[in-house]
Amino acid sequence: MRKYLLAAVAAAAFATPALAADGSGYVGIEGGVLFPKKQHIDANIDFTNPAVTDVTFNNVARIKNKTGYDVDAIAGYDFGMFRLEGELGYKRAKLKNITVENAFLTDINTPSGNTFGTTTFDLGGHHTSVLSAMANALVDFGGQGSIGGYAGGGFGRARVKELGDSDSAWAWQLIAGVYMPVSSNIDVGLKYRYFRTGKLNFNDEVAFSPVGTTCGTVACTGGTAFFNTGGHFSSHSLLASLTYNFGAPVVAPAPVVEAPPPPPPAAPATQTCPDGSVILATSACPAPPPPPPPAPTERGERGQ
Repeated sequence: MRKYLLAAVAAAAFATPALAADGSGYVGIEGGVLFPKKQHIDANIDFTNPAVTDVTFNNVARIKNKTGYDVDAIAGYDFGMFRLEGELGYKRAKLKNITVENAFLTDINTPSGNTFGTTTFDLGGHHTSVLSAMANALVDFGGQGSIGGYAGGGFGRARVKELGDSDSAWAWQLIAGVYMPVSSNIDVGLKYRYFRTGKLNFNDEVAFSPVGTTCGTVACTGGTAFFNTGGHFSSHSLLASLTYNFGAPVVAPAPVVEAPPPPPPAAPATQTCPDGSVILATSACPAPPPPPPPAPTERGERGQ
């Protein structure tokens, strides 16, 4: 009987998944693809010849980056339905192209005699990188030994390098994801993030020299083109995550298995004695009663 009880307890333990405990800390790493959004560039041209009027352009060019990568490390505390965590992230994407408005090129080429094209200007730096430190607040749904989800946002500080320059700004993000436990302490998941910085100020400049002597009615002039991106960096990311929970796993209690009642005791063995009485087999039958005495002999009268 004891073997059956032990087997039932073991079967229940293996059939019940371990549950990640709330009220514990966790750490994790995440990584995936980054989809930067395009940025607009403003510019102005200062000519060396005072007879030529300086010009200013808004949205003179657009920067597009290739698909990049996004990685981060997180550490937080799970309060149950809510989570708070800190995040240190790094994003990087190569420059894809810079599209410059034709009107801007014309305003440079006409007074200088140049023939600049859309691929002439190297705005410095061939990639964009973002280093960020964020604090996230998340609402946690489900979980507890099965698939769960979460959503929330974060706020922090980011440093962005672009166009051969760097600048820092406040940043915010929106987060949503799902996760699934693969052991009593480890979760794997998939996470979406929208990230956006505050206003950034990147500046670069390109000097140009005149070609020829006369450009229209004035002498050809050189000058400097100044570029700046007084805008924001924003991106979408899709990340895979691996999280370790420090809380001890909580195992659901095994069902109580009651022992069956013991069988009724066997009836004792009996025997039937010659006198018809039934007694225990271990007892001796009573001795039979002695035979009755013989009847007395009758004698005749004397003289007869």
